[in-house]
Amino acid sequence: MQEKLSSLVNLLWQECIQNLNTIMKEDEVNKFSNNDYYYLLVIHSLQKPNFTQIANKLSLTKPAVSVIIRKLQNLDLVKKMQSEEDKRVFYVELTKKGSSILQGDQAVYQWVSDMITDIAEDEKEVLIMERIFSKLVERLEERAVEPKE
Repeated sequence: MQEKLSSLVNLLWQECIQNLNTIMKEDEVNKFSNNDYYYLLVIHSLQKPNFTQIANKLSLTKPAVSVIIRKLQNLDLVKKMQSEEDKRVFYVELTKKGSSILQGDQAVYQWVSDMITDIAEDEKEVLIMERIFSKLVERLEERAVEPKE
């Protein structure tokens, strides 16, 4: 079981890397880290956050967030927009390129989900598998340590 799960995770990882390679140039991929991917997820989930919101979510200082955002901007993955109401405040959102990375990975996850549903013909099997994956996610989230810059 462990070997099969390991193979599945590796294949999914390869699909995600292939997605990255179709969206970014080779030198950009070399500069892109797992932490950067996590930052894209956080920015996406917060929906146009300001620097303070990102700093709070990542438990980082605003200067550290500035460095991260600058790097992601240089890779054309996010853009910074100044607030109309308060010129000291900047909001961050994903560019088309940044969104494409997350959407491509989401398509891989959807493909796996569809395969599982197709393989598990019986509804009971699907429910059991959903519960297993839910418990796996719960346990992984409990163990997860959010990356720090």
